[in-house]
Amino acid sequence: MKNFKTYILLALVVLVTACSEDDKITLLVQDTFTSGAVLRTLDEDGALDMFDESAVLSWSIQEQDRGDGDLLDRVEITVSFVDNNGTTDDSVSDVALATITEFGSTDGLPSFDYSATLGELLTATGLTLLDILPGDQFIIDMELFLTDGRSFDASSPTGTVSGGSFFSSPFQYTYDVDDGIEFELEDVNANEVSLTNPNDDYAVTISIGDSLLIDAGLVETLNVYRRFVDRSIGEGEPNLSEPEALYATFDIATDFTVGEDGIATLDFVIALDDLYGPNLTFDDLGLNDGFNIRYEIVTADGRVVTVDNENDIGDEFFDPVIVTECIQLNADAPFPGEYTIQFTDTFGDGWDGALFEVTVDDGETETFTLENGESGEATFTVPEGAVTLLIVYVPGNFEEEHIFRILDPNGNAAADGGPFITPGPVTLLVCE
Repeated sequence: MKNFKTYILLALVVLVTACSEDDKITLLVQDTFTSGAVLRTLDEDGALDMFDESAVLSWSIQEQDRGDGDLLDRVEITVSFVDNNGTTDDSVSDVALATITEFGSTDGLPSFDYSATLGELLTATGLTLLDILPGDQFIIDMELFLTDGRSFDASSPTGTVSGGSFFSSPFQYTYDVDDGIEFELEDVNANEVSLTNPNDDYAVTISIGDSLLIDAGLVETLNVYRRFVDRSIGEGEPNLSEPEALYATFDIATDFTVGEDGIATLDFVIALDDLYGPNLTFDDLGLNDGFNIRYEIVTADGRVVTVDNENDIGDEFFDPVIVTECIQLNADAPFPGEYTIQFTDTFGDGWDGALFEVTVDDGETETFTLENGESGEATFTVPEGAVTLLIVYVPGNFEEEHIFRILDPNGNAAADGGPFITPGPVTLLVCE
């Protein structure tokens, strides 16, 4: 009999230990009901576009409390605007959007659906489309009120409840305003200035992916700015850095060509002598000096879409041309050997669905990611005789946490990036 009891206890230990993380969160939430209540996010959808007042944000919400919903009185929804652009601060805090008092039922618990358009958010906050730019934010807050007088908001739940994989109850939702413009730069030449190798003119193909914006006259002008940054100043030498200056202006409607795919393109070239400018020659350049090429689009209503920081290498509107001293080993074909991807997640919980896809020639595509933790490594091999190597970054959630570096077979950094890694192909530079 004693042995039988022992087996039963062991079985219970194994059963409890085998609970999934979601099971643990469920138990935690149930325990929490004795002292509070939550709004569980069943579904969330939508994004904001600075050109589209009809853009919709929507939520499906379920309420849970210790009385299985009997304590629910109402849910109050407010909106705040965070102005991250412009010379004046047009931020607005906690403006009433709606009060929910009528509820349906999902799985036997009170629930409701709510949606709001960008136009409705603008009206509530007293703003217009002219007041918003990419990077501005709208924050939706939901506050839950119970019949006993208590209330719960974004400051109430624990992190596990507010952002768990099974049970998400943040009470607050933040949406960045997108520019609505699919802008892309494709290098035609290897846009760098080498101190050791022959150099080509700076050449890119500029693409605006939604020609409807051009057809409707919503985007008018593309401006290109040039700046030189002197990073190789020796002792007693002058700083040759130059302030940013307008280099070229294009009328988008007339200077771009719209293809059958609806993408408007422009082939743009800066000759090397023009890149150096009137005050510099090739002999003035040193290792790690750089020419910063910044692009900006001016809309028909006068808004300017560009990079916030002219030194932000990861932005689509910013293209740095670095002075290097590399004898490139992978200029014509991939350099063979073993490559190492070094992953970092600043929050320490893995890459949240983000990954790299690696394809050599026409072989199978391998995927690499950081499953969990703060850091990790993965390797892949490029065989002798390989003709192509494609490395593509696929984003996931919490992009602000992801940082990477790729080491070439010689152990040198061939590429790095993050946070906010640019999705798509990753360019490797393997030097001798």
